[in-house]
Amino acid sequence: MTNSSQSHGVARGFRRRISLRGAPKRAAVGFTLACVAGLVLTACAGTATPVSSGGSGKPIKGGTASYAMATGDQFSWIFPLENQANYEPYDEWVENEMWRPLYYTGGPGSTGINYSLSLASAPVYSNNNKTVTITMNKNYKWSDGTPVTASDVQFYFQLEAAGAKLGKYAPYVPGEMPDDIASVTYDSKYQFTMHLNRSYNPVWFTGNQLTWLYALPRQSWDKTCASCTAGNAASTLSGAKKVYNFLYGQSSKLSTYATNPLWQVVDGPWVISSFDPTTYRTVLSANKKYTGASPPHLSTIDIYSFSSDTAELDAIRSGTIDFGWLPFSDVAALHTYEALGYTFKPWYAFYNEATEFGYTSKQWGPIVRQLYIRQAFQHLIDEKLYISTVLHGYAVQDYGIAPAVKSPYTAPALMHDPYPYSVSAAKALLTSHGWVSGSGGTDVCQRPGTASNECGAGITKNEPLNIMFMYSTGAPSWLAQVEAFATAAKQAGVNITLDGQTTTTMYSIAGVCPPGPCNWGLAGYAGFMWDFGQNTVVPSGGEEFGKGNYWGGGYNSPKADALIQAAHTQSGSKALYNAETYLSQQVASLWFPLPAQFLLLVKSNLKGWDPLNPYLFPMPSRWYYVH
Repeated sequence: MTNSSQSHGVARGFRRRISLRGAPKRAAVGFTLACVAGLVLTACAGTATPVSSGGSGKPIKGGTASYAMATGDQFSWIFPLENQANYEPYDEWVENEMWRPLYYTGGPGSTGINYSLSLASAPVYSNNNKTVTITMNKNYKWSDGTPVTASDVQFYFQLEAAGAKLGKYAPYVPGEMPDDIASVTYDSKYQFTMHLNRSYNPVWFTGNQLTWLYALPRQSWDKTCASCTAGNAASTLSGAKKVYNFLYGQSSKLSTYATNPLWQVVDGPWVISSFDPTTYRTVLSANKKYTGASPPHLSTIDIYSFSSDTAELDAIRSGTIDFGWLPFSDVAALHTYEALGYTFKPWYAFYNEATEFGYTSKQWGPIVRQLYIRQAFQHLIDEKLYISTVLHGYAVQDYGIAPAVKSPYTAPALMHDPYPYSVSAAKALLTSHGWVSGSGGTDVCQRPGTASNECGAGITKNEPLNIMFMYSTGAPSWLAQVEAFATAAKQAGVNITLDGQTTTTMYSIAGVCPPGPCNWGLAGYAGFMWDFGQNTVVPSGGEEFGKGNYWGGGYNSPKADALIQAAHTQSGSKALYNAETYLSQQVASLWFPLPAQFLLLVKSNLKGWDPLNPYLFPMPSRWYYVH
């Protein structure tokens, strides 16, 4: 990237959002077998009552607060350009405390861009939304005293292009950042202008493209070896590859995280001061030279990782953890933790919970490609019952690409269930398309063909309505929902074969579809959520269901593509809502309720953490202790 402008050339690949934050945590959700068997007929469990996190007091300056990551999660990648293995939200939130993104997402109880915590002012769009001017006028400085400038964003662009060419940069989807940028002009020390390849919806482009950008410390990182002098090595693509490989290699050396001078140059409110590569325990200290908004009250944040729910609860009971969580299975024991001085509150995320259809499956693809069958399946999911029983009331309904919570990014249609639970409605859809009851109660196709009252393309006469549902094991709450769905399906004449697999095995099977054919009819992960927030604020469905998507089981619809493209390019919310509504009505994925991501247990004298960020950033700079 020159000082004037340069086109971006990046190798094409796919972006996978492996969003299992909290899935291992929910693995111990308790639910009796008797209740599982009868879930579609009766409710079986009560709910606990959330306890207010209220209270006030004068903030105490200093102190250490400890934070528990979900079981199995650990911070293990410090370079804020992630590879595929470390492309995880829990790595990202730690990185973002040290290196602020250009546009920070979410705030206390709010979705969208948080301009007060961003490095730049709101972008200015012109030239029919083909030109974006960004001004970095927040007076941010690196911890070495160097100003944060547009040159540091240019350095990010150079590294992003190199990382993609090297196949070591995960956050990339064809046609999007940086493919949608024709060139960048660096107008002054604190301003740059992006010239786009077409007009874009400012809401979408700001929320889903500009949120990828970071400023990175060129004066410290633009070098190819530890002993080299930082300079302008990344100004050419070949040089940027060498710089990228150097930084990538340094990030791979976990044992040096707290001692490597590279990682001490930050512009965020925290800097790493201790790291254990065996336990992944991470200590962040307040950046004493932080110049941005919301400076920390606390002196340090102590981040713990746990291999089991039991270990995390032991740490809660011993008082080691100040900000932790309660497994769903232990909700009945909530009073025990309250007696120990903890406040309880569920933490809901602005995500969605989706089970993929195997659209490209040779065996089950003809079944799931029929809209009426997908609609029938959705009629067999009793979200309200699942929430009130296995999820103890700590979940929200989810009918599409965004959950049923009020947000400017949620279409009004997604606040209501388009296919409410009804076995009879599911049965009627199947009967009207030529399915009749066969031996053993499983429907068979009696009217093959493609007419509106026939079974559909690829379905043969007397073919039974069978489908295989591959699901991730280890989470009883998820098993309960899967088995309840299968029981309801049987009542409607659908035979569902359940195939339990570990999450790792599921990735090896479901993760290759697309581009390969799906070897399953349905694939559902315990806690698989498409996470919105940093990087992706606007839930248009492009990454999941647009042309060339990696997730979505190979879903492709020319109409959906057109609606998604309109959401990306047309100003306002109407086009976005149209895309969201269409994908919901099409049952592009099978929608299940969205559980609270964490049932928080927080020391009662720790304040400032509530309201919670719906993108699951803990925002520890807001935390403080009171007497």
